[in-house]
This record gives sequence, C-alpha cells and structure tokens, in this order.
Amino acid sequence: MEGNISKRKVFIILGLATMFIIAPLLSFVIGMIYGSSEGSGFAAGALMVILLPLFFIVGVIILIKGLMEL
Repeated sequence: MEGNISKRKVFIILGLATMFIIAPLLSFVIGMIYGSSEGSGFAAGALMVILLPLFFIVGVIILIKGLMEL
C-alpha cells in the first residue's frame, strides 16, 4: 500500500483543477483588477477573454503530461 500519490495522478488532478477552477477564477480576478485600474469594463472583459483560453491550454498541457506519464 502506497502512502504517496503517483506523479501521474498529481498531474491529472492538477491539470483538471487548472482547467476548470484556476483558469476561470484567475482570469476573472486579473480582468477585474485591470478593468478597475483602467476604469473600463470593456478592458476587463477583453482581458478575461484573452486569459481564459491561455490558462485553459496550460491546464490541457498539464493533463496531457499526466496522461502520457508511464
């Protein structure tokens, strides 16, 4: 019985968490901070639209690394 979680499971869980939890929250927070500093809601929305796919792709890469780990 192992006490440690394998690297594969850690990468899979981290990839899924990045895609579905961290990416939306982080893009929202960064967008709102930038939008309030600029005083423009359009700037906040535009930054969120740009950041969400970027963070989501990072999560997909982490997930693929976990799935390809042997």
